[in-house]
Amino acid sequence: MKNILILLNTFLLTSIYAECYELNYSDCLYWSQYCEWNDDTGLCQEIGGGGGGGGTADGPYEFATLSESQGLRNGPDYRDGVVYYPIDAPSPFKSIVLTPGFGSGSSSMSSWAEFYASHGFLAMTIGPNDEINDSHYQRGEGLIDAIESIRQENDRDLSPLFGMIDDNSFSVSGYSMGGGASHDAAMMDNSLAAVISMNPTVLFDNCDFCPGESFEGVVYCICLVPELVDHSVPSLIFAGQVEVNELPDYDGMLGQDIYTNMPATTDKIMFEGSGEGHGFAAFPNGDVAEYALNWLKYYTQGDSDACESLLEAPSSSSEYLVNIECSESITGDVNGDSLVNIQDIILTVSLVLSGQYDSVADLNSDGSLDILDVIQIINIILS
Repeated sequence: MKNILILLNTFLLTSIYAECYELNYSDCLYWSQYCEWNDDTGLCQEIGGGGGGGGTADGPYEFATLSESQGLRNGPDYRDGVVYYPIDAPSPFKSIVLTPGFGSGSSSMSSWAEFYASHGFLAMTIGPNDEINDSHYQRGEGLIDAIESIRQENDRDLSPLFGMIDDNSFSVSGYSMGGGASHDAAMMDNSLAAVISMNPTVLFDNCDFCPGESFEGVVYCICLVPELVDHSVPSLIFAGQVEVNELPDYDGMLGQDIYTNMPATTDKIMFEGSGEGHGFAAFPNGDVAEYALNWLKYYTQGDSDACESLLEAPSSSSEYLVNIECSESITGDVNGDSLVNIQDIILTVSLVLSGQYDSVADLNSDGSLDILDVIQIINIILS
């Protein structure tokens, strides 16, 4: 009989000290071993926060944070939301929301949020309302609720992110139980751009699909069947080769099983770390960080080079399953209709006038849209 208290087998390190963003100026200086004051944003931040400052936040951009005490919405379906955003990257920002594993809170996902923000993305960390008792489904609801908070931030006059967020591009991610919850979120909202689930566990309690087991007079119906991960959101799944040895009660409900049970028509990759266990993708290091970033770049920015990189099996993998195909991009084809014509010029001019950014229209790759990009499209058409 499977252990009904299966959740207790999943662990993640939790923070025992305050995050830098929570500190005032004097406290920030006191904790100078870990934190530094950012004069540009007027906020305390972790040392090495962006700008290639080391650690996992190795992208080209500096970043700042925004907490609920600074005006960020406090959603009812999650707790302790914090937004990490680049302060010198071109907008509008693509967004990703991250939720933690069993027993952990928002701060345990901070290294991933810093990593994404340093690469030009807006990343929001959240925690469950109840780190112990909230189900996978409730955590999935938290991810969807956090997206609403980001949307509202884009419209809040006093927000440093006012008008800087792409409100049509949201992705979700999570570790362990949070990784499973990201697939719940995809079942709730198929408009999501991407899912990145890191060592996910799935624990669906549904007596219409799963056999029941009684524990202290309560019937639990726990399993994984295809109907419960039947979504079309592109999904990158990290799993450990020996993970099931650490979590034997989750046999049949880990990342490898999620990949197998997802529809063949859904873009998906399963990256199994060679000799790795449940902590394989807990933090953004090495191939894990590289492939997660490329997944986000391809499905939110249309980066064809990132897609080509995803087709190559990483050296650190024991198994690498992929079903995606990379479509060739045509330089100057801003609207994606496989033609370069006046419609692409009109769309690019519209983006320039509205102050919006789209990497596909940034033909000279200078991080901004202006008349030089329009001229390049005209030259392509004339040639």
